[in-house]
Amino acid sequence: MPDWDRLIAWWHSLRCQTSEQILGRLRYETAWLAYPRFPTLVRAGCEEAARRCRPQSNFRWSGEPARNGPPSAGASLLARFQANYFDWPIQAGEIESWIAANPPGAWPSWHPYPTSLRIVNWIRAAPLTPVAAKSLAAQAAFLDNNLEFHLGGNHLLENAGALLAAGLFFEGPDAARWRSRGLDLLCREVRAQVLSDGGHRERSPYYHLRMTRLVEGITALLAARGALVPPELEQAARDMSAFHQALRHLDGSLPLFHDSLEPAEPLPPARGPLSFPASGYYVLDIPEGRLIADYGAPGDSPNPGHHHAGIFSFEISTPAGKVIVDSGTPTYDPGPRRDRLRSTAAHNTVRVDARDQFQVWGGFRVGRRASVSEVVEQREGSCHSITAAHDGYRRLGVEHRRLIVALPGTGWLILDDLTGRGSHLVESFLHLAPGFESLGWKVVPFGFPGPPRRIDDTYSPAPAVEEPAQTLVLGGHVDLPCRFGYLVAPPEMRYNR
Repeated sequence: MPDWDRLIAWWHSLRCQTSEQILGRLRYETAWLAYPRFPTLVRAGCEEAARRCRPQSNFRWSGEPARNGPPSAGASLLARFQANYFDWPIQAGEIESWIAANPPGAWPSWHPYPTSLRIVNWIRAAPLTPVAAKSLAAQAAFLDNNLEFHLGGNHLLENAGALLAAGLFFEGPDAARWRSRGLDLLCREVRAQVLSDGGHRERSPYYHLRMTRLVEGITALLAARGALVPPELEQAARDMSAFHQALRHLDGSLPLFHDSLEPAEPLPPARGPLSFPASGYYVLDIPEGRLIADYGAPGDSPNPGHHHAGIFSFEISTPAGKVIVDSGTPTYDPGPRRDRLRSTAAHNTVRVDARDQFQVWGGFRVGRRASVSEVVEQREGSCHSITAAHDGYRRLGVEHRRLIVALPGTGWLILDDLTGRGSHLVESFLHLAPGFESLGWKVVPFGFPGPPRRIDDTYSPAPAVEEPAQTLVLGGHVDLPCRFGYLVAPPEMRYNR
């Protein structure tokens, strides 16, 4: 990225940050410069707090550790984080070995995100040895001083939940402060991050599921310890649970939008036409299958790190398997590979003049933003449709509007209208699931200036997992305004070109 473009990207990224995030970033960067230089002070501060804590007697927290999917391969930061989660069956002596190898303030093992997950998973593994309990208290004290206000989002929720859990696990003045601060922060962030339809502000189905499990787990823990459960946490747990049960494919898997991945244990989905306007997700069911559409955009969100430039993308599943898929997320490591998977071409939507709908950069950053107009949803008889426009190509003088219609017995009609002036290169991408041909489904395009072409591509249902697949590319140079689209039709559908 040229220097001038990078400056513009930074400006658009920073203008949507809160003052708390900006100040938190300054503190975070300063702290992690200091910790390697003053390890004795870091250790002393953590161990002093640990000496003032003692575990509650007969503490039990039912349930399994929150699994994070398959571990990433190699030396990526994600893989190094995952090696410190302890989200696996813990063997005798494993915790003590980790303690010996990871002094307070070590990077990345003591980063607040893996520390938060590790605290919760160690508590779930109780009873702990005295050595493990002492280290757990030290980690809670470190977390208390290193909350991720610079990121917010799911990271800050994980921090708050872990701090609260540690406060409930231990006794003493430090534990009382952790309980109070953790609960206050958790309630504050739930009010800010959980949307009115039960979705999560970051709009990633996978991270929504993680936050649902977190809120449910903390609610159950508070009740089990005889503590008052705030009504907003109980309501959020119910709303989030209903959302994640609905936003699933017919095989129970999650859609792969926005850094999502397939859960270890799929759940049967709710059926029927389902709408989540605050989150921008719509489920259009017909007897032949299910389409899940993403009609959201980053807008002015302060937490866009997991957003991909795929406005109006969708996935389709059938009782026999997936038909149309999102490209998925093989890596979190910044670089050309991650930029590509976050790009518009990696999603089932339209690209204009080889430009992304909005600017994704730096692995987890969004520069210039885009927004979506009000979604108009109609149900008439057995048909269900949604339509909206986005302004991501306003800088090119183009507006893109997409209509999706669910037609029982016929399939799904995808109709795109581009308005504006001049000649533009338009490309409509359709990512075919591995095994698409064997399912017998058809794509019937219309209105495009040139013939369709297929390109070799990949499908990634989990980090470090990539399967060969193909992508259908439709389009060419057109004069605006123009209309084009396609029908995704089931095997039994007879049609005339």
